[in-house]
Amino acid sequence: MKSAFRRGLLAVSAAVLATVAGFSAAQTKPSPGGAGGQSVADKMSAARAMWEKRPALPADRNPLLGKWTRPASTRTNSSNPSAGLAALANAGPCEAVFGGGTFEFRADKLLGMDERTKERELDKVEYRGDAKHVVVLPKKTFKIFEFDFDGPNRISWTGQNCVLTRVDSAPADVSAAAGTVAPPNPSAVTPATASAGGGVLSLSVGGPSVKENVSGRKLWVLKEDPQVALNKGGLKSTPDGSALQNWLRACYTKDAACAKGANVLKAYSVGIATTDASGHAKTRPLPAGRYWVLSQAQVDDKHLMWNERVEVKGGDKSLTLDARNAKAVD
Repeated sequence: MKSAFRRGLLAVSAAVLATVAGFSAAQTKPSPGGAGGQSVADKMSAARAMWEKRPALPADRNPLLGKWTRPASTRTNSSNPSAGLAALANAGPCEAVFGGGTFEFRADKLLGMDERTKERELDKVEYRGDAKHVVVLPKKTFKIFEFDFDGPNRISWTGQNCVLTRVDSAPADVSAAAGTVAPPNPSAVTPATASAGGGVLSLSVGGPSVKENVSGRKLWVLKEDPQVALNKGGLKSTPDGSALQNWLRACYTKDAACAKGANVLKAYSVGIATTDASGHAKTRPLPAGRYWVLSQAQVDDKHLMWNERVEVKGGDKSLTLDARNAKAVD
């Protein structure tokens, strides 16, 4: 169990995680009042029952969605058992649960990952609360987590000496959470695909300047115009910019509206294609329809964006993003 405490959520199964939670509660004596007192476990159960009766927190108003980790200064050296146990003694449940890597809160699940462990689902979750105080109701592990926001990118686990900071706040990182558009497998492009009227979308990136690196660019493929989607999600245009410009600016300044907008767009996401060394990328075969390709880049001191519509119908299509269709964000 010491190893499970030290390595945190990523290293333990749901059953062991529940044991960690139970151990923490069992080590706390009942509060004063004799038979009428409540143990920590009883209080957690009561809190969960109360929050379960309240309305769910919609994804487009949930600032917790995204990736979080413990600040670097608080992480332990997992190869040093003494350091791990000392940190556990000081940080308690915080180190036991969140000391082992990066955690991503999605609309209906909690994921975990670290340098040795691939991304995997840790539990199904529901959310309650508001923009300042988010409550997480796991299905199988802990009874309840409550987080208070100290800003858009910093949260505290309520009642614990535990701080987490946001990992992804830039547009490329936020969009990466939507998933990757897998390169097409030649054997997957079958007559059935062709008869459906769709095709593969071939994407190319041309650098807006000779200095611009065209490899590794994230191209987000969406089923709705981002401008329209963001407007539907409550992010509006202003005299200073469109809804899309305002959202990207929020991401550059790490404003809470960045996560809100990303969550709105995820509902329309097909996935993300990443360009190779020559600036090319391909999607998997797509059904016939209208798509939008969204991307952004910084060139010198300027922020640029691309939001291009493409019709995939009757076969494969191609699209190039370069200086000719770039638009300024600032």
